[in-house]
Amino acid sequence: MSEFWRRRRVLVTGASGFLGAWLSRLLLDRGAEVCGFDLTTGVCLAAHGLEARVPIVRGSVLDLAAVERMLRDQGTEVCFHLAGQSMIEGAAAGPLAALEVNIRGTWTVLEACRRAGTLRGVVCASSNHTYGVQRTAPFAEEAPMNQLDVYGASKACADILTRCFAASFDLPAVTVRNVNSFGPGDPHTSHVVTGSVLALLRGEAPVIRSDGSPVKAYLHARDTMSAYMLLGEHAAETGVRGEAFNVTPAAPVKVLDLVRALIAVTGRTGVEPVVAATDLSQKDFFEHLSGEKLRRVVGWTPALSLEEGLADTYRWYAERGTAWIGAGHRA
Repeated sequence: MSEFWRRRRVLVTGASGFLGAWLSRLLLDRGAEVCGFDLTTGVCLAAHGLEARVPIVRGSVLDLAAVERMLRDQGTEVCFHLAGQSMIEGAAAGPLAALEVNIRGTWTVLEACRRAGTLRGVVCASSNHTYGVQRTAPFAEEAPMNQLDVYGASKACADILTRCFAASFDLPAVTVRNVNSFGPGDPHTSHVVTGSVLALLRGEAPVIRSDGSPVKAYLHARDTMSAYMLLGEHAAETGVRGEAFNVTPAAPVKVLDLVRALIAVTGRTGVEPVVAATDLSQKDFFEHLSGEKLRRVVGWTPALSLEEGLADTYRWYAERGTAWIGAGHRA
């Protein structure tokens, strides 16, 4: 195993979020010195028992001086930029705020990293949602970014800015377009896996808001963040610097089949998801990203199968109960 992260000083914006907490955990496991930059402390770090191990400096990624000061004071060597509006519904409800934090927030972090002049790697979170509707599948990184909703457009702009700073200023920056992540410590009860797990633990059948037909890719958060770390390790190298990379499993799955797979790993019988079909906005939705580039360039593949990831997630929530996460879900 590489010793790259040992005693490496790392800044994670959005460290208090679901994926930020997972990234912090994995970095600490590899010996990194992690500091978070976020507006809140949240519950996600606590879910991993990391409240005392990851200091959080409260601040906004819209504040250039604050980000610069954070990088300088910590002596940051690698920056992971995960902060921003990560919910599609939230972006639609507050488009101006979402556009500002996802676009301006990204260029602020990139500019702070450029001015610091000491960064060995800058990894910025883009999204699978930048692709929108494509004519052919699987979607490679060269495919056009066709998504026209607020969230997808904001992430597409951030994606372009990251590659712009790499090309224009030789910043060792890389863009990550990861698919839907699930796993222990996810507080978003609207996410299909988390919501379905909670329903099963309450003794209820999971409810799917769509008609179950949307085809999407799902990846355990541990695997998602292991890809981020590998790209952070190689960000300055030719073939990685300035590039965009999909982080995805080999194949997508229908939402209905995903929930059925979750039920199967719990060992429960006689339980079938309730297909409410109250939200048909994603009817006939099809998403299939190609992971070939990431495998070829840095050798990444998921460590967990879909079933293994679902089983791990269910066990975690079953052991810890549901009170910490709140009530309600939708899929």
